[in-house]
Amino acid sequence: MRSIEQITRAMKTVASIRLRRAERRLARSRPYHRELARLVSRLAAVTQEHPFLQPRPAARTAVVLFTSDRGLCGGYNASAVRRALTVGPPGEVVVVAVGRRGLGQMARRGYPILDRLVPLGGEPDRRAIWELAGRVGERYQSGGADRVVVVYSRFLGGVSFRPEEQVVLPVQVEPGEAPDTIFEPRPAHLLPGLMERYLRSALLLAALEASASEHAARVTAMTAATDNAEEMIQELTREYNKARQAAITKELSEIVGTAEATA
Repeated sequence: MRSIEQITRAMKTVASIRLRRAERRLARSRPYHRELARLVSRLAAVTQEHPFLQPRPAARTAVVLFTSDRGLCGGYNASAVRRALTVGPPGEVVVVAVGRRGLGQMARRGYPILDRLVPLGGEPDRRAIWELAGRVGERYQSGGADRVVVVYSRFLGGVSFRPEEQVVLPVQVEPGEAPDTIFEPRPAHLLPGLMERYLRSALLLAALEASASEHAARVTAMTAATDNAEEMIQELTREYNKARQAAITKELSEIVGTAEATA
């Protein structure tokens, strides 16, 4: 039991270090994506000259699901999978699985796997995410999906997170965007590179959010496991001491009884 307590304590320490690193990466990425998304939304308000900006009937939805490769992180994976299941049934939804746990869960439920990034690894690989974003964009333009929804766990700070879903394609126009904005150069020249950058940024930010949430969940799970192990060690120690004291008392009683009998 002591060896288990040492393992869970070490895993908690490692997860805490990774969580701090993930928080720093996330803090640098959020402002960039927020401003990029605003720019794309403003473009979408004035033109639909790119396939990513053209709404169409959503007969088939691609769900990009972010989970972990490993367990021992509490309800992190289960909550993300439950959120993904609410998007639609297997006949209407295909899955792009990022992480081994989500891949297995969705495949067992009969969802077609459109693409995958497995194993995800300990930390999100920027280039791997960008390549996945390129493939997702190509599938969307070719008609493999009519809508792309990202399901991930949004990191809220501390050790808190919340599963969320976000429609990334087609691009959603934010309320209040001015349709008379003047762009230089023309939107037609901006759109190809900007749309590719937008999709890359959206998936990378979701991966960073999910990574921080995973480490936060693992810190919580390993803290609880360590506390439970310590409590069990204390309880077993008390039981051992009681049993040892009882055995010593019994031996002393037998010695005294034997001495009295032979006196």
